[in-house]
Amino acid sequence: MRPFRIFPIIGPMLFTPAVIVLAMQVQTVWAGVYTDAQAMRGKAQFETHCSTCHRAGPRTGDAFMQNWSGTNLSSLFNQMKASMPADAPSSLEDEAYLDIAAYMLQVNAFPAGSSELKFDMLKNVRVERQGGPGPVPNFALVQVIGCLTQAPGNVWMLAKASEPVRTKNPEASKDDELKNLEKTGLGSQNFQLMNPYPAPDPHKGHKVEVKGFLIRDPKGDRLNVTSVQGLAPACGD
Repeated sequence: MRPFRIFPIIGPMLFTPAVIVLAMQVQTVWAGVYTDAQAMRGKAQFETHCSTCHRAGPRTGDAFMQNWSGTNLSSLFNQMKASMPADAPSSLEDEAYLDIAAYMLQVNAFPAGSSELKFDMLKNVRVERQGGPGPVPNFALVQVIGCLTQAPGNVWMLAKASEPVRTKNPEASKDDELKNLEKTGLGSQNFQLMNPYPAPDPHKGHKVEVKGFLIRDPKGDRLNVTSVQGLAPACGD
């Protein structure tokens, strides 16, 4: 059976159709999220619109995983649409970009399934290696939740921070994503914040979201900050 991820749900609603559908939505690229026929259409689209710049074909293997591991397929779709074709970004139909995404999954040996990849699936399909999610790579753009504190020497720190989650958007979260973050718990990580701008003084002592580039260091991990926004005026456990 091809793996997919579900979150445990406890309570009398366990077997209701709505809950089952919600659980099934959270899956990985190993769950067969596209069809071979869709990938064949994507290959034709890629050769017509993308091969001028990508003569060797889509990125595969470690190069693909370095870019996309830990993200969902909406990140891949959005970047393709915003940048391809190079001479006319966003000029293809959404279905064409979905087909190209399916082709990219196929050439990376992710299994095909019986249903085509659809737009409303993208944010619920994560890219990860077959053995499960590995550590976020060094210098990746990440999102972290924690408590904003200030150390001596005007050094800003993120304490009680969550595990870094990879993102493709350097700007502060908004809308539904922001609402979900407000409910996210804290963690046990600590990060020094580099180059926060504007000065985050108004958020001192608050629960915040920080996005930035992860710099792993034996002396202490750091985040080269791209955005900081407050989530709650207090920072409890």
